[in-house]
Amino acid sequence: MRIDGLSKREAEVMELIATGHSNGEIARLLFLSEKTVKNHVNRIYAKLGVDSRMTAICRWRGEPAPPAPSTPVPSTTVPSTTVPSTTVPSTTGQVPGEDGAQPGQAILKLVRLDGQGRA
Repeated sequence: MRIDGLSKREAEVMELIATGHSNGEIARLLFLSEKTVKNHVNRIYAKLGVDSRMTAICRWRGEPAPPAPSTPVPSTTVPSTTVPSTTVPSTTGQVPGEDGAQPGQAILKLVRLDGQGRA
C-alpha cells in the first residue's frame, strides 16, 4: 500500500516495518545505515501522525488504530503486617576487634589507596 505524502524510500521502509522487520534488518536489506533507517522511521511517524510502530502499521494497512493503553487501576490498600523482631545473640565475654566492633558486627572502613591499589 502507498500513503500519499511518503517518499518512495519511506514507503519501502514502511512496507518492511509492516512485515515485522527491525531497523537493523531494514538497514541490511536496503543497504543503508541503521541511523538512516531511524531517520526514515521518524519522518514516517511525523507524516502519518503516529508515535509508535504498531500505530504506523495500522495506519499503513488502513486498519483502525489499536486502543490506547488503559489507565492503571489504583491498587487497594493492603494492611501492613508486623515483622517479628529477631533476637540478637549476646556478645558477652567476646573480645572486640581492633576497630571496636563486636564479632559478627559489620564495619565500613574507608582506606586511602596510594594509586597502586595499596593502602
